[in-house]
Amino acid sequence: MSLRKETARYHTIAHTLIRKPGLPDRRAYVLYVLGGEECRPQAFLPLVEYVLAQGRSRSTAWQRELARAVGLFVDFLQANQEAFRQHQDRPQVLAEFAEALVGGTIDLDGNDRSGLYWEPKSLSRATLLLNTLTVFSDWLVNRYDTVPLNPWKTASVAEQIAYWRRFDKRRTHALLSHTYGREGVVERSTLARTVAVRRKALTHDVAPAKFFPQDRIWQLLTEGFAVRGKAKARQLHERLNIRDMLITILLHGGGLRESEPFHLYVSDVSIDPRNPKSAQVRIYHPERGRAPDDYIDPLSGKMINADREEYLRVKWGLQPRNLDVGRFHAGWKDLKLTNGRKNYALVHWFPSYWGEIFLSLFKVYITKLRSRHCAHPYLFVSHKDTVAGEPYTVDSYRQAHAKAVRRIGLVPGKAYGTTPHGHRHAYAQMLTDVGVSTEVIQAALHHKSQDSQQVYKEPTADKVNSALREASRVIDLGQPMLFEKEFGLCAGAGNS
Repeated sequence: MSLRKETARYHTIAHTLIRKPGLPDRRAYVLYVLGGEECRPQAFLPLVEYVLAQGRSRSTAWQRELARAVGLFVDFLQANQEAFRQHQDRPQVLAEFAEALVGGTIDLDGNDRSGLYWEPKSLSRATLLLNTLTVFSDWLVNRYDTVPLNPWKTASVAEQIAYWRRFDKRRTHALLSHTYGREGVVERSTLARTVAVRRKALTHDVAPAKFFPQDRIWQLLTEGFAVRGKAKARQLHERLNIRDMLITILLHGGGLRESEPFHLYVSDVSIDPRNPKSAQVRIYHPERGRAPDDYIDPLSGKMINADREEYLRVKWGLQPRNLDVGRFHAGWKDLKLTNGRKNYALVHWFPSYWGEIFLSLFKVYITKLRSRHCAHPYLFVSHKDTVAGEPYTVDSYRQAHAKAVRRIGLVPGKAYGTTPHGHRHAYAQMLTDVGVSTEVIQAALHHKSQDSQQVYKEPTADKVNSALREASRVIDLGQPMLFEKEFGLCAGAGNS
């Protein structure tokens, strides 16, 4: 769940209503600088202007991370203001901030003269924060002609080589790679940022994806999602939690991300015209997806051609769930759409029987559980008395899934592949194991880049050991036999 407010030593971040003449009211994460007990918190207006200038091209998560990066820098400056009072070298101040991010502010004795007591951040996290702050500084330079925090300098040979490596990698994986020429980028290759995080990156293999065990999925559905005390109930919807089963099938048999089912409307599920026994499920873009057919002009009686953001606002008084920062928030990753006119992606069932199971359970859910009187169009709703009929939340499903996992004797955790996202990994891993082409896997997972599914091709440690044991059977064991008498080795012990 996204946070509405968080407070640090010298700043606080709050999700605030912003009103500006000529623009519709909107909410965004705003950084407030704390000036002491006698001073009211002051909104950092340049950051507000920057967020408004970005419009809808950036997510609420980006807004929050931007405010955090600038807020950390504000804290660092405030905590060290005496040391920086006569320090005019801005890049040097930023360099010390970068070092504080990756190295922390606590000395070997456990003391911290700044009073911040920052623990060291990971290299990737520190780099992300520094880059975010750099981009904001560049915007300030262009908008207000300020002094840059992280100006450009002449790149060293090593930095130029690194730049060209990144350029060639981007060109290789770009959709319009044939348009990537070197004209105009040669001059850019001779420049580099003055400040960077001074730590050497480690080289490592891509960690194999942790996926939900395929041999336990049926047990999870039929036993994990069983309703306590209702084992002898006559009706299926009384014995089993149909709603959570449907969501899990979308993840495990349709490869969806954890948050994507929570954007589904009732109208997004239909019968597959190629197989009347199977469901066709469309995942529409929560904002720009086409509005459903029930959006009717009351005067003309004709369907209004509009997007889902307008549909939710006008008909239901709601906003898309990816823009909500309360408990109804559901994330949205910019997946590759199947239909660019109506802006939706199709769910691809694998194995195909999941589509038939989903349709059977969907009919039960719609007729027995999902009320027609809900004040929203979303498919999945809560059943608890206090919130009955409200949109079902991602957090509630996570908790229900964890309980179901425990009921069948597994431990819920990312490291075990037993979180909801582990089902998407299981879907992708199964496609990889049966030899489906990379292009088909990319389309099934709605990835924009083939590199995104590289993680499913990485062998696990067990697979590596198994392959090496198999290979060791064909090598000449004569040499190890020479040491058997001297050291008491059993040459064949490792090959059993």
